[in-house]
Amino acid sequence: MSWQDLGSIGELVSAVAVVISLVYLAFQIRQNTRQIEENTKAAQATAFDSSINHTFNARAVIIENEDLARIYLEGSNAPESLSEKDLLRYRLILHNILWSIWNMQSQAQVGELSSETWSAQLATLERIVSTNGFQWFWANYSQELGPSFRRIVADLEAKRS
Repeated sequence: MSWQDLGSIGELVSAVAVVISLVYLAFQIRQNTRQIEENTKAAQATAFDSSINHTFNARAVIIENEDLARIYLEGSNAPESLSEKDLLRYRLILHNILWSIWNMQSQAQVGELSSETWSAQLATLERIVSTNGFQWFWANYSQELGPSFRRIVADLEAKRS
């Protein structure tokens, strides 16, 4: 066997090794893609669960406490009728609710929460924006929420007008 024959065999072995490497690489890429998709779905499920828990917690406070339910209703209708102490409580209740909705909007913005879930919350936000209490809160405390959330509220307010 000559050196040329050995060189040809070496090239053949190298070519086969390259093909095997490419097939293995394609398999690894496909497997990695599946894992990324599963991780994305798990992150979305966790974000949804977290958002729902925030919402339930904000609502549970009102549901479970008759005095807070009264404050929320009166504050939503006529915040100026509340005592200083009740106005503080109303502000904190509304703040918690809005932070919960802002959390969902933020998660939807980065893709961890479905746009469908966020769209459902827009109806809740729209209902809150239509109250006198929200108008009072927003005039005094809107800067405590993020710019993208403030733009959404501005759009809802413009839609109301």
